[in-house]
Amino acid sequence: MTQKSIVILGGGYAGIEAAKELHKYFKRNPEISIILIDQNPFHGLITELHEVAGFRVENDSVKIPLKHILRYTKVRFINERAQKVDLENNKIVLDSGEITYDYLVVATGSEPSSFGIPGIEEHSFFLWSLEDAIKIKQQVIKMFDLAKSEKDIEKRKELLTFVVGGGGFTGVEMIGELMQWTRYLAKEYRISPKEVRLIIIEALPQILYSLKENLAQKAIGYLKKNNVELMTNSPIIEVTPQSVTVKSGQTIKTQTVIWTSGVQANSFVKETGLTLTKRNRIEVDKYLRTTQHPNVYAVGDNAYSLDDAGNGVPPFVEAALQTAHTAAYNLANDIKVIDKKKEFKPNFHGVLVSIGSIYGVADLMGFGLSWIFATAMKHIVNLHYIFEVGGLESCIKYLQHHFLVNARRKPLLAEAFIDHVNARSRSYWLAIARIALGFVWLISAIDKVSHGWLAIGDKLVSGASLQLVGPDSPTSYIWFVENFIYRYPLLFQITITLTELFIAATFLSGAFTFLGAAAAIFMNINFFLSGTGQLYLLLAHIPMLGGAGRAFGLDHYIMPYLMKQLRFWQRNGTINLKK
Repeated sequence: MTQKSIVILGGGYAGIEAAKELHKYFKRNPEISIILIDQNPFHGLITELHEVAGFRVENDSVKIPLKHILRYTKVRFINERAQKVDLENNKIVLDSGEITYDYLVVATGSEPSSFGIPGIEEHSFFLWSLEDAIKIKQQVIKMFDLAKSEKDIEKRKELLTFVVGGGGFTGVEMIGELMQWTRYLAKEYRISPKEVRLIIIEALPQILYSLKENLAQKAIGYLKKNNVELMTNSPIIEVTPQSVTVKSGQTIKTQTVIWTSGVQANSFVKETGLTLTKRNRIEVDKYLRTTQHPNVYAVGDNAYSLDDAGNGVPPFVEAALQTAHTAAYNLANDIKVIDKKKEFKPNFHGVLVSIGSIYGVADLMGFGLSWIFATAMKHIVNLHYIFEVGGLESCIKYLQHHFLVNARRKPLLAEAFIDHVNARSRSYWLAIARIALGFVWLISAIDKVSHGWLAIGDKLVSGASLQLVGPDSPTSYIWFVENFIYRYPLLFQITITLTELFIAATFLSGAFTFLGAAAAIFMNINFFLSGTGQLYLLLAHIPMLGGAGRAFGLDHYIMPYLMKQLRFWQRNGTINLKK
């Protein structure tokens, strides 16, 4: 096989997935090079931008560095802007020069579309990038800051009116964030929450029109309960710096219109010379090859792919991932000269919509969820994706941003609690306690060995001096002792002794301290059930779960090494024994 170069334009959902899949196909083939080009150094989680715009999470929460994602793969990342694609000569013009390719995957994503409505581009806020989300956040804060000192009642109403244009998934999620955040802002700026006006303007007869009717109605009911106004059958016809007007002629005075209604493929594709269809999407065949250039594939929002009914596949994240899988498979077979192609067949599993941090609605393979259950499922789906692209470290950061970091202003008690949770201390203080507890467990284990716990099963039998059941022991625990421990005393004696030795070894060495702490807590709980436990010992072991072996312990070396091995295994299906 001769040397082949694959270039992927774009580091969004489809581009990343295509890069991962192509790496799997060619990770052991030195003659294949894979390059991913993106103007940003990070992969943006655009489905979570509303959380940044509504100040639920910090800006960094939606960024995963592309170098981190592509680490331990053969994919080379170029952090530059592509200026032009020369399809005839298989070249891409970058800011710093040219790069050639044998196969090209176009995954530049999409951008907002104003549908030509006057004033949308000039006077509204889009929600399609991290920069957009930050601008919305700054605008909302600015409006409250101006309103707090505004004496004119009508002007104050204008400042405190926030309009979201579009009642689809993004629009509803955005209004849900505003619904929560504006309450905190109202308290902070000493403005009555009743003065804040939140409106969704939708051209269709109902918001969340593509969602199941019963789920859409639950979302509508929740929004109305929280004083969100819903204007349906109301296409926006003009936006000015101080107002928005709908088709009926009604004008709403506001300085904040957030436009979430229109999406089209990135304008970059118009300069490629490829055949385009609706909303700048590239015409592709059933294998996702562009119709004019069989060595050029289009994926994600760039590809105008069809479902079984002949309709265009909507620009969903799941569609981006699935098109990337199909395109990577077919491209790999092109290079391997295998006459086998896979047709793109979309198979969507559902949608999840959050309305603030607590409430949500979800349709998962026909099964409906609402309230906190839908929100929990969305977190699970997000964590699954983040683990796939960013590994365990990125999942931990996600959990910190969503459940520990204080982005919004919380009520005093909650804020104080979170501040205490976030407070950091030097782990070497934990090391002192860890080593002391390790000696406690070691002494206990040595005492058991010297008294024959590993040889004769007479220590855990009925009538023995060691108390296993106390007057307050639960019935279920008593049943377990009588039916298992008393019947197999030597087995449990050996288990207890070896467990204590294991805990001592982990604490004294500082290796796998979390496992040792979990075992110690389990042992102490059992001591409590038997009536011999001491509360201070149980509580003393809980801090050991928090990385007590990172200072003066082997976990300082073991944990980073295992993290790297996990990432390498994710990408290559094996461990990396090389230094």
